[in-house]
Amino acid sequence: MFKKFCYDSGVEGVKILFLGAVHGNEIAGTVAQQQIISDLESGKIKLKKGKITFIPCVNEKAQKADVRFVDVNLNRVIKYHQQPTNNEEKIANQLVYEIDNCDVMLDLHSTHCEGDEEFAFIDYPKAENKELLSLMPVEKALAGWPEIYKSKQEIDDFCTERYAFNKGKTGITLECGYHKAEYAIEIAKKAMLNVLAYYRCIEAIFEQPQMPCIVQLDSFVIKKTEGKLSKNYKHMMQVKNNEVLAIYDDGEKIISPYDGYIIMPNHDAKICSEWFYLGRQKV
Repeated sequence: MFKKFCYDSGVEGVKILFLGAVHGNEIAGTVAQQQIISDLESGKIKLKKGKITFIPCVNEKAQKADVRFVDVNLNRVIKYHQQPTNNEEKIANQLVYEIDNCDVMLDLHSTHCEGDEEFAFIDYPKAENKELLSLMPVEKALAGWPEIYKSKQEIDDFCTERYAFNKGKTGITLECGYHKAEYAIEIAKKAMLNVLAYYRCIEAIFEQPQMPCIVQLDSFVIKKTEGKLSKNYKHMMQVKNNEVLAIYDDGEKIISPYDGYIIMPNHDAKICSEWFYLGRQKV
């Protein structure tokens, strides 16, 4: 259901998997992969070691419709489905095979709001994942994603990172910034080239960014009925204790319980989907 592009150096090394557009309207990772594929095909980049698999557009049907998903959020159903019933479950069955056969996975995403800051997820902070995180050109990373879902029944968190972790793979998610911004494409490219250089798949000196500071996710809000965020929040914008974050049409207010950050606010969130997250810097 998706197209993949595989390159084998013929020399033993790490097997790397790059994913783009797990959410169809997140195009930065798609474009960045296409550009690196073009450089490999032209010989501008030469593969010296290991194997690389690119999947520039995991959810092609959603990307064609310029939507996040067609039937269900693909990044909540990444597991094998004995009897897949919808577009995303069918894709998941194909995708888990690719993750099974890699050593390192980088899942490239992007965000909803213009001007959003790039960041990474470190859902499972084992040593290998921290090593991969250290290659990302970002200043912040989010931790604690699995924990905040344990207390909620609205969402089953079967994401690419969880699947990779359970299979003993190295893997993180990079949120490259606003979907359609040129800088998001550049962030995605820089991250992929850093990974390829670090694992010596290509002859290049990788840029060693500073290790990102960690923001611990604390909670999230499901939009239960019609309403609006109280201001034009952007990802990682600081919020104050008792600040009104959102107001439902019936007048009910959602208030910040502490000084912290609002994370991935979705001004166009649908009812019964994630509206925003809250977190604090880890000390």
